[in-house]
Amino acid sequence: MFDWIEETIPTNRSMKQVLGRRFNLKKVSLESPASMSELARLLSAGSALLADNMMNVYSAKDETVRYLIMNDIAPHFEDVKIVYVEDEIDVINMQYLKEESKKMFDSTNNGIIQVIHDLFRTNDMSIWTDGKKRELARYSVKLNELDKYVIDNTNDIQDFFTKGYFDLGEEFGFIPTGWTLVDELKESKALRFFATFIHCITLVVDLSNKQVVMIQLSGDPEMNTDE
Repeated sequence: MFDWIEETIPTNRSMKQVLGRRFNLKKVSLESPASMSELARLLSAGSALLADNMMNVYSAKDETVRYLIMNDIAPHFEDVKIVYVEDEIDVINMQYLKEESKKMFDSTNNGIIQVIHDLFRTNDMSIWTDGKKRELARYSVKLNELDKYVIDNTNDIQDFFTKGYFDLGEEFGFIPTGWTLVDELKESKALRFFATFIHCITLVVDLSNKQVVMIQLSGDPEMNTDE
């Protein structure tokens, strides 16, 4: 196997029980923004590149992350719903990217857009929907083996992942398109960017065709293991 990854056993993570808990939705309408941040560009990429009706669901338990979502991301969407569990904000759902926001998304060739087009190399979404049973393997990326790819004005992206997920012992997953586990994947701009601030990157791979079906991002593994 390649020198920049090593096979790993999946960590058992405690799943919060939500069945039987009271929840409700609140739909909100937000004024269209005049610009698009790097965070908004990254988290709206699926809607811009793959499917207009894609549902974007992001954790909003942390106050800082709620602010980022409601001010930077949600205003770009037509359909925004806040999900409450036991009267506490849990997640925010967003769907249908606004037409003016689609134009903003494509308005630059610099910054995080390079990572986005690396994550989504094709518009083939069959990896998401084919439903076949897969034999999967998990490979931990050796971050010190990557040539880091630093992008300016991405502190909000780091805050979103760290405070919204990793500090809460949760992980975040991207489902890439067009990714195959080959040695050249070490040069991926997405992996090299994430390696600048994320402690643990795991590639979930379909052994039948070496297709990467998920990129899992998490904090310090020792903090996320079950007791």
